[in-house]
Amino acid sequence: MRNHLYACNTAMNALLPEIFRYAVIIYSILIFFSTSLYAQSSCPIPKVRKYASGQRTTGFLGWVDNPAQAIDGNPATVSTLNAPIPLLGITYATQYLNFATQVAAGTPVSIKVTYSKSLLGIGTAATVQPFVYDRFGAEKATGVSYTVGDLLALLSGTGDMELNFIPKDAAGNAVAYDGVWIRLSGIAGLALSMDIYDAWILEDAPGKVNCVQPIDVLAGTRAGGVSLLSATSTVDTKWNAIDNDPSLSTYAQLNTGVQVLSQVFETVILNTPAKAGDSVYIVLQDPGGGLLDLSLLTGFVIQPYLGNVPAGSPITSSGTLLNLRLLAGAGKKQILTAAIPAAFDRIDIQMGGLVGALSSLRIYDVKVVSPVPAYSLSINGNLHPGPVCIKDVDKLKFNIKNADPCATYYWYNSGNTQLATGLSYTPVITAAGNYTWYVEAVRNGCNGVVSNRVPVSVIVEPSPGKPLLTIQQNP
Repeated sequence: MRNHLYACNTAMNALLPEIFRYAVIIYSILIFFSTSLYAQSSCPIPKVRKYASGQRTTGFLGWVDNPAQAIDGNPATVSTLNAPIPLLGITYATQYLNFATQVAAGTPVSIKVTYSKSLLGIGTAATVQPFVYDRFGAEKATGVSYTVGDLLALLSGTGDMELNFIPKDAAGNAVAYDGVWIRLSGIAGLALSMDIYDAWILEDAPGKVNCVQPIDVLAGTRAGGVSLLSATSTVDTKWNAIDNDPSLSTYAQLNTGVQVLSQVFETVILNTPAKAGDSVYIVLQDPGGGLLDLSLLTGFVIQPYLGNVPAGSPITSSGTLLNLRLLAGAGKKQILTAAIPAAFDRIDIQMGGLVGALSSLRIYDVKVVSPVPAYSLSINGNLHPGPVCIKDVDKLKFNIKNADPCATYYWYNSGNTQLATGLSYTPVITAAGNYTWYVEAVRNGCNGVVSNRVPVSVIVEPSPGKPLLTIQQNP
């Protein structure tokens, strides 16, 4: 009975001076106004890849295998340029990749390639040239050409790489272009090959998309303390790290190989950027069967990027951002999480480079987790811990405490019916009982995800009955 009376009679209005209550209301209005203004003017529209959709090939004693796979929009398939050992002074293979419409000047273009050990030191053998179509429909060079070695000048590694640049002329002015061609030329004494995955630009999404989803992976080797030519590190089944397998039975495996001082990496690329405060979520396992702790993750580094720019400092096992815990179930799989303090669209996972580093590591899943909505309960605008008396339910309101200015909040009942939209929700309650609703934050331009909904609960107590008084006479 005491709990019932407390729930029905606790009123924060009586505890707060009137002037403070009005200040809170005015402050809330100002915050809501500025948040709404920010959401309208400063929230970016998600961008998506627009892949090159046409291609043709040419060559002199060289050739291209599976050319259509460079325009299939699938970042896991490749065409292969082949340039055999020159017999008559030169050999080459060229693939032209064009977009459906001409691309405006100043638009960056990306090409995913495999940069193999055979190209180390001879990056000039592969060149990239933007082009436009002339009036006869022939490809005509526009702007300057680039060697693959120049575009990768700051990266000492082999494996999957992205070539990113803005086509410009010799004076540094951006130029429009219809596509790019990639040419691989033979070098005396060497037979060369290079894989081409796709070429793409980024454009505003035509509608809502499933945001912050893994879309691509890069994997390979970085020099570390050894020569790349002698590095033996490998990445097995790299795509399994983002195959969204609910059973967590498939994995990518990073192996440092014999040369433990080399560094092996896998980079997971997201389809849209994650926001500052979002967390990386990685399910991993020691192939040896032991349990990992942070002290054992020597040489393990997570580096978030936004494009090619690091998004904050590298996150290492000796830092304070990483959290490691055991995943429920068999197999000794563990969950590694880290909140990222800056916006990012790719997660580079690197292992090795140090004596004592793990020789192998399995990665079952990589994804990004956004902060879930946090809420408070109020009656007449004043915070209330609950439970709530039935006589006060018309004054009850749920309020979002950690509002994302670039998100819309949707409220649902347990039957998946949308009830309201906004930073607060006033439920309709007619009887005492335990009630649960759900709230979801959906960011600008993104689709909602049922699994992201957070339960919002309240206990409603009945009004206490009239007290019964018993008059007892003294004996």
